[in-house]
Amino acid sequence: MRDDTFEHGLPTDPQLRKVARDTLEETLRAFPYVASDVGIHRWDDAMPDFSDAGQRARSESLGRLRSALADINPTGLTLDDWADWTTLTNQTALMTDDLVDWRPETRDPNLYNEIVSESVLSLTRRVFGLPIERAEHLIARLDAVPELLRQAERLLDNPPRIFVAVALRQFEATIPMLTEVAGAFSDLPSDRVDMLAAAGRRAAEAYGAFIEYLDQRWSTRADGDFRLGETRYQRRLGWQEGVDLPLPQLLERGYQELARLHAQLEQEVAGMGRNLSLSDVLQALRKDHPSAHTLLPNVREVLDELRQFTADHGLLSVPPAPQPDVVETPAFMRLWTFASLSTPGALETGPMKAHYQVTLPDPQAPPNEVEEHLQGFNRWSMRLISAHEVYPGHFAQFAVLPTTPSTVRKIFWSGAFVEGWAHYTEQLVVDEGYGDGEPWMRIAQIMEALERVGRYIVGIRLHAGDMTFDQAKEFFITECHLMPVHAQREAIRGTMDPFYLIYTFGKLEIYRLRERAKTAWGSEFTLKRFHDQLLAHGMPTFAVLERLLFTSS
Repeated sequence: MRDDTFEHGLPTDPQLRKVARDTLEETLRAFPYVASDVGIHRWDDAMPDFSDAGQRARSESLGRLRSALADINPTGLTLDDWADWTTLTNQTALMTDDLVDWRPETRDPNLYNEIVSESVLSLTRRVFGLPIERAEHLIARLDAVPELLRQAERLLDNPPRIFVAVALRQFEATIPMLTEVAGAFSDLPSDRVDMLAAAGRRAAEAYGAFIEYLDQRWSTRADGDFRLGETRYQRRLGWQEGVDLPLPQLLERGYQELARLHAQLEQEVAGMGRNLSLSDVLQALRKDHPSAHTLLPNVREVLDELRQFTADHGLLSVPPAPQPDVVETPAFMRLWTFASLSTPGALETGPMKAHYQVTLPDPQAPPNEVEEHLQGFNRWSMRLISAHEVYPGHFAQFAVLPTTPSTVRKIFWSGAFVEGWAHYTEQLVVDEGYGDGEPWMRIAQIMEALERVGRYIVGIRLHAGDMTFDQAKEFFITECHLMPVHAQREAIRGTMDPFYLIYTFGKLEIYRLRERAKTAWGSEFTLKRFHDQLLAHGMPTFAVLERLLFTSS
């Protein structure tokens, strides 16, 4: 296992090198589950500290780091050091805003469930160190859950009611994971397994008490506003994604993409002939789906197919890492995600074993909801979702990340680059012939894109415009052609994930960079070269990535 230091991959400038090391130390100490995820195991037994003293100390530390970064003249840095300086400047500003202005720990009760869930999963699904050590660290984290939730009760201050409703559902869904966590370490001596099971039960009891608190204290009285507001939205988007385009112009780009997709969908449906309506086509598309019992085996077959297609068509250098295991999404994540990828951290030295998490329908759901859920995994959409998550999407991107020379850009990510890349690959594979020209495949790809452009528009208008929750849900139904159960989920997510515009924004930025690369590289341009170089610089914002990509070429 790697020595838990940040000596490798730091900036060459001595002053910036120290600031980078201190920023990484501060960030990963404050969020121990993130440290575990990226492969730094110094704090595997710890949980975040939301005490007044802990928050004050962190605020003071961030103030010192921001001052030190401001003292550095970026024009005198190497290109890679400039990229790290820009990344650190934005990240420390964003983290300071979290502490001083946004304060999610006071607004979102589900934040605490996410912390506990990630803290548990980072030690149960990761392969590193000795199992007995991971179990001992997990016991310590589970034993810290009651205090974390006591801090939550002290800090929560009139959260939005929809946040409370989501948290009640998510906390309830996570309890089985806590009570069954010992099953992940069944090969250990029985006394250790018993200790872990007892710690899980204690954490579950704390969850039960917190659910009662939320229900009694906030379920009917909470009336906080979930909106960021235009000024805050623009400011945080700048720090998070390096975007300085005014929101009206961003929104205009979204509506232009929506119109393009509507026109393309209309053309594809018309080309099928037989006087089929869009409703007829979508109904036929969605009904061709596996059962809940055959979904995971079907997905495993699709991964083999996509890996071969990516290699045969020279889309990028296919990573040699083992193919991800296809597993069911944990119950506590079911509300949020259809499918997702869990990979070892970029600083981990253990086996590169990833998990492709596929959400099965809730076994307690009514039959009509089960059917609607499975329709989202129809024969065509399942292939595009898997392209997004695995080949040539997220998995290919994360498999390259450990080779990135910058540790800063391994740990601090641009969501627009990460999700934009994965969304871009959906259209990429279809454009390159995946599906053998079947109109069903193109229609499925357009439908995936419509959902993402819906997020783009709804995210901005919910938080910085005039859209209500009900209008957001209706927008997903009428403009993006989502089924009501999916539209409801997307609208809920929009209240809590203001920047889920990143999928479409990132896709559009990659196409823009691709056109620039064609012009700059001329006859030397190939998709493989462009994609390999795109993924070689870590996961910076597009403003940083563009300069790295073309200054070095």
